[in-house]
Amino acid sequence: MSAGNEVSRPENPVRVEPVTEPVRSTQVFPLAVIELGTSAIRMAIGESDGSPSVRVLEQLVRGVSLGKDTFTTGEIQKKTLQECIRVLRSYRRKLKEYQCSDPKHIRVIATSAVREATNRLEVLDRIYIATGFAVELIDDAEISRVTYLGVRPLLQEDAVLSDATTVVAEVGGGNTEVLVLKGKDIVHAQPYRLGSLRLQQLVLQSQAVRSRAGSIMIGQIDRTVEPLLDVIPKGRSVELVALGGDMRFAAKLLGIDLQKSGLTRIPVTEIEKLTNKLLSLTVDRIMQKYHIEMSQAETLVPALLANLRLAQLLNTQHVLITGFNLRDALLQGMLRTNDWSADFCEQIINSAVELARKYQVDLPHARHVAELARKLFRALQSEHRMDVRCETLLYTAALLYETGLFVGLSGYHKHSYYLIMNSELFGLNSLDHQLVALIARYHRRAAPKPTHEFFARLDRDSRVIVSRLAGLLRVAVALDHTGTQRIRDIECSIEKQRLVLTVTNLAGDLSLERMELRQKTSLFEDTFGLGVLLREAPR
Repeated sequence: MSAGNEVSRPENPVRVEPVTEPVRSTQVFPLAVIELGTSAIRMAIGESDGSPSVRVLEQLVRGVSLGKDTFTTGEIQKKTLQECIRVLRSYRRKLKEYQCSDPKHIRVIATSAVREATNRLEVLDRIYIATGFAVELIDDAEISRVTYLGVRPLLQEDAVLSDATTVVAEVGGGNTEVLVLKGKDIVHAQPYRLGSLRLQQLVLQSQAVRSRAGSIMIGQIDRTVEPLLDVIPKGRSVELVALGGDMRFAAKLLGIDLQKSGLTRIPVTEIEKLTNKLLSLTVDRIMQKYHIEMSQAETLVPALLANLRLAQLLNTQHVLITGFNLRDALLQGMLRTNDWSADFCEQIINSAVELARKYQVDLPHARHVAELARKLFRALQSEHRMDVRCETLLYTAALLYETGLFVGLSGYHKHSYYLIMNSELFGLNSLDHQLVALIARYHRRAAPKPTHEFFARLDRDSRVIVSRLAGLLRVAVALDHTGTQRIRDIECSIEKQRLVLTVTNLAGDLSLERMELRQKTSLFEDTFGLGVLLREAPR
């Protein structure tokens, strides 16, 4: 099959009802997700009656090697862009057949192949002019979030996995997304610069004979995932959930029928036999033998080898495969009204706690400051009218504002900004990640100013969020200036243009806290227009 032929590939999406008969009414409407991946452009079309469940109707795949351009030359070539536009125009025609034209019901995303291209803005503009599709660059945090939301129900439904240490990995063309979970809780989330297309290009650049291709790729895989092994609890058995179309295709070659929902266990020894068999074949032979496109044939062996080697390094006997894919999850997410659910926020906070632990933060103090900040946030809800997203950003920043002490005391608020910006935090997109870092950075010393480069780059709404939340954080930090958690319970009220903080527990002499508040509340006062008064409850 040539790379230009269109194929329809029904898959087994997670938590999606199979189509038994068309459901059409005035309330049913179509939805679509298009993914510009490293080696193919894929589209999933579904329909919904407005409920969270989406019925997947059709999935299309067209091979376009965007990643090959980006990972070899740094930019997407004109010929590749023209092919991309041709595919997207054909998808537009397909959407018309389904009467799917509402932009709110069409999401077009691009992953690392477009995101890392030096000419990405030119590519996005050209696609929009030619097709009308506004392509969204999806970052690693968004992929991790979507992956977690899609996989979590499967883990909870499995008696073994509900309390196990589970590594969830998806080897893409450019990166490998990894989540490490203990039960449903995330303990590690990070993309690794390891992709099937990158591995394939590495072999080509080395000009090695085919017999050495496997050892070259294994060496690169081992070097890349070595840091991952350090975060896996020692002495515990580990389960590996391998996502991605290459693993689903491997299951098909092994004659294994994947469950329509749930996880299917495949012995590592079977995957090893298949991978070794494919290693001996040329790309052309793989295309001919298995009737797949060149884009898939090129990346099949590197992807299987990466998954196999990861399973071997984790010392697991089986690999768990599911029909889950990114497009299915994004389709479901288009109708989700509350992405910032209590469970999702909890996972962000868990990730922040792990990062704080890494940089030896005084966690009892940090947790206490975070709780005080949350109380202040909720007490002033009528004043700031910010949502649960902002509350979570404040809590996360409160856990991490002292990370910079790991570097040194002098200017540690700036060190905190640097460490947070250059660390992985689950669930936060690039903007939210930066907001957390800035809130932590402005917990002391100078207030945010237009002359501060990173603050000035933000849009107006984001600048307001940083100023308000940093102001709240400064008050919370002042209340536990001694680090002894003496002030445990406070009641907040607004009286005569002042925020009155009444300490309701026995806390002793509060003179140090009052002095800190006098020195630290100017940002809060400027932002909220309120003074701050600390007093004890009458006995």
